[in-house]
Amino acid sequence: MDKRDLEQLLSDVAGGAVTPADALTRIQTAPTADLGFAQLDLSRGVRQGAGEVVYGAGKIADQIAAIIEALRDAGQERILVTRLDAEKAARTAELLGNGIDLGYVPDAQLALVGGKPSPTGNGRIVVACAGTSDLPVAEEAALTAEFYGNEVDRLYDVGVAGLHRLLAHAEELAQAQVVIAIAGMEGALASVVGGLVSCP
Repeated sequence: MDKRDLEQLLSDVAGGAVTPADALTRIQTAPTADLGFAQLDLSRGVRQGAGEVVYGAGKIADQIAAIIEALRDAGQERILVTRLDAEKAARTAELLGNGIDLGYVPDAQLALVGGKPSPTGNGRIVVACAGTSDLPVAEEAALTAEFYGNEVDRLYDVGVAGLHRLLAHAEELAQAQVVIAIAGMEGALASVVGGLVSCP
């Protein structure tokens, strides 16, 4: 459950669709789930506005599937799984069965269980990467930002070796709330972008 889910639950109580007793039961769900190999934080979404993320590296598919199922059982509809290679993703999807779509994105090596929400309107994030070799990291950043309800502009292959490619996107950069610069081999893109924008 995250803050939006809690607001919806309270709205449902106010509208009579959910009884106060049922709402209290949902809110009082145990704050953690002990899976033996992991202690899941089930109330993080209410406290921090975003539910727990599953870091796939170092975990086996059985563990990832068990964590996803436990989070879903606790009411977390959308789950982000990062650093998930294709082989582990295929095995995790098998374990979850047809009931849960893993939503694996191979280019970013992550999974978006439950998909992405509609943008919340908090502003735009620009993800800029220097070269094509940086695309996996850039897509991971962009999809993660979208998973959290942000609108994202992708500026790919705009490294300083061809500065005009970046400058062609001056308007998008000026409108950004945040810019994530994946700097490439020489690390210069972040400095150049920093000189063009006033946002973080």
